[in-house]
Amino acid sequence: MCSRFDLNSDIRAFQVQLGLEMEDIIRMPLPDGFNRNGPDDEDEDAAFDSLTGTRRPTDPIAVILPHQKAAIRYWGLSIPGMNSPMINARAETLTEKPTFRPLLNRRCLIPANGWYEWRKDGTAKHKNRITLPDHQPFLFAGLENGREATIITCAPSGSIAHIHNRMPAVIGPNHLASWLDPHMAFEDLGYMLGQLPDHVLSWQEERSDHPKTDPNTDADEKANQIDLFSK
Repeated sequence: MCSRFDLNSDIRAFQVQLGLEMEDIIRMPLPDGFNRNGPDDEDEDAAFDSLTGTRRPTDPIAVILPHQKAAIRYWGLSIPGMNSPMINARAETLTEKPTFRPLLNRRCLIPANGWYEWRKDGTAKHKNRITLPDHQPFLFAGLENGREATIITCAPSGSIAHIHNRMPAVIGPNHLASWLDPHMAFEDLGYMLGQLPDHVLSWQEERSDHPKTDPNTDADEKANQIDLFSK
């Protein structure tokens, strides 16, 4: 389960990578009941002030919609009869679940710089932050309903399987347009939701005297690692 992630990149980085116009960022569609925390709605920095830092369930998060429009959604789908929102959706069973089937053509992308998982060691839990090399930004696959959004998860890459048995599905640069195209059948896009190659991810365990990092992310190999936004 992915229950924490962070967004620390300047929104301009995503603006360049995704081709967003600044006015699209300022005039993001807002869900009902959302109040911006920024001091000035016309300030491009204020538009995302409340969306950066660590994101937790029910927090407002930034999403990218079809036609590369930025928007705000609450993290987690409200389901009648359930006390907690559905913050994650398993890629393997999306087409089987009545909660998610109506949203298969309401796909979105969720920008992030890293996510957190807790490695269990007996009764202890150790917090790990998982990122791309050099903390490059990436985009989670998501579904949204106009007010809320959920992050799609898949089996973990081998390098982080010892930490948790799931990870967010990350959409690569060559698939962004197809993933966001509502006219594309979901059945034709499922292959995008597989795990990343082992050497792409790095991880660091917090609350430890010696932070642990995936040895495959040392400086000698960084030149061979995948940049998800490379052309």
